[in-house]
Amino acid sequence: MTHSPDPATRRRLAGGEVVGSRESDGTLAWRGLRYAQPPTGERRWRAPQPPAPWQGVAEALAHGPMAPQVAGLLSGLPPKTYGQLVGDEDCLSLNVFAPPPTAESRPPRPVMVWVHGGGYAVGTSALYDAARKLALHDDVVVVTVNYRLGVLGWFTHPALAEADGATPEERSGNFGTLDQIAALRWVRDNIAAFGGDAGCVTVFGESAGGQAVLTLLASPLAAGLFHRAVAQSPVAETFSVEAAVHRSASPLASRQCTTFDITARLWAAASRSPDAAAAHAALAGARASEVAAFLRSLTPAQLLAPYAPGSVGIYLAPRPTRDGVVLPLAPLAEVFASGPWNRMPVILGSNRDEVRTFLADKPEHSRLLGGKLPLLHDRPAYLAESRYQSRAWRALHVDAMADAMLAGGHRDLWTYRFDWDEAPAIPFVRPDLLLGAAHAMEMPFAFHDPCEAFDPFTVATPFNRASRQALAEAMGTAWSSFARHGEPRLPDLAGRPAAGWARRAGGSGADSLVFDSARDGGLRMAAARESIGTIKRELAADPALQARPDLLCAIYARLFLWHPLFEGHGDEAEYRQWAQRLGCAIPAEAFRPRVEV
Repeated sequence: MTHSPDPATRRRLAGGEVVGSRESDGTLAWRGLRYAQPPTGERRWRAPQPPAPWQGVAEALAHGPMAPQVAGLLSGLPPKTYGQLVGDEDCLSLNVFAPPPTAESRPPRPVMVWVHGGGYAVGTSALYDAARKLALHDDVVVVTVNYRLGVLGWFTHPALAEADGATPEERSGNFGTLDQIAALRWVRDNIAAFGGDAGCVTVFGESAGGQAVLTLLASPLAAGLFHRAVAQSPVAETFSVEAAVHRSASPLASRQCTTFDITARLWAAASRSPDAAAAHAALAGARASEVAAFLRSLTPAQLLAPYAPGSVGIYLAPRPTRDGVVLPLAPLAEVFASGPWNRMPVILGSNRDEVRTFLADKPEHSRLLGGKLPLLHDRPAYLAESRYQSRAWRALHVDAMADAMLAGGHRDLWTYRFDWDEAPAIPFVRPDLLLGAAHAMEMPFAFHDPCEAFDPFTVATPFNRASRQALAEAMGTAWSSFARHGEPRLPDLAGRPAAGWARRAGGSGADSLVFDSARDGGLRMAAARESIGTIKRELAADPALQARPDLLCAIYARLFLWHPLFEGHGDEAEYRQWAQRLGCAIPAEAFRPRVEV
């Protein structure tokens, strides 16, 4: 879509003047604003630098390029591009959306900065223009951000640090995190020109974007740059330097994508050694300058070649690294429980059926009709496995983080679970069951958009319009009021008194707000806390699965042995005890999924 410059959007920033456009709904938009210099050439794998000043009036009418990635649903590109390499290293830009102008003068507005998800491997801010609905309905300024992804965003290599005279921040390899911090610095320095309040900034994000929120809370470099945080379906995983860099003996393919492993594969692919094993030996004796020059000589396509993309192009490798400078040395739960972190009001939550987004099209569970529509082989097995995996996601990546914050004395904390599951019940395909309240389903509702401008799962129908509108009003209002006041407030719905969203507290009582339609109980506080121990006990005793010991073993193996987000919470010895108790003679290896993500 082509946007035309609007004179009313002319603004002066730190580096020069810009002009944006006016949306059809009246909101003002500035797209593709540089917040750092292009991280290309010698600036690849270096900390982001402030953008250079410019002369004249720069037009901010089009999104900046997405980071290099394998095209898929989260690239926002046509399906014919899926599987191809797209994007550009010159990707460090952001977009600003402001409410329609009024004649009266107004105080600075709260600012909401959206960090997109995509496993830190795919995605683009261009996909989330619907976030401007918060500017339209809730009188806030919205910023959406691009940052470096994958091997270009997180790559901790000692040779780069030694050869390049890297700063302590650059030695971390957390370049994507440094980009997010640079974007927040840009907001601090420039957002007043758009009517935003640099002293009232909320960072919110989903999935890897939720992970970014957690790491920004932990990073000392982000101190003072934001003041509230919302982590939607976050991943709480971080890596030690050892785990990010050195060779791994893990059977998981994603754990065999450490910096040294990937460099060896690239070295062998360039015919500098006959195979990866020989490459490891050659690289051990190579000069740092030689290794660094080799890595910098490769194109993005060559750098991405060793990775095996899974769902929507996501490939996994070590991401945020606990280096002691950008991120603390301790895992996030330990940081939140006892270490210094950027304490502020926090919302954490997950979706009831998180993993169905990733399981629905996997060959273990479905066949694709026409190569597109999943048809389940065994509906009860799919529903059971997705239920336990989704509960584990919440236990490790939401409840463990929330309870760590509570243990550290933090009280400005609210948690939620998103349960809306009214996708159409189309015969045979059954999207309502395939998806349920799947990962990413809540995003349009949080944007105060009832799946009208943004409907990634194509769930909007006339039959669920009323529930979509009511829930978008509730969630959008909660998010924007949290940004404004540091406390989420819920609206009156259909003339009924607003439900209360109580702070999370310890104990076994109602700890989270459930977001759901009136048909299924509406907004309500509930006991949603999960733990791995409880999940294992309830799985072993699940009455609906007692007649299917092989399925119980499959769920255990895929959850605790073969899933990269839950690895380490089970082992082969426990599996053998589990299988023996159930009378299952199938080895764990037989249940290994063909694709890890």
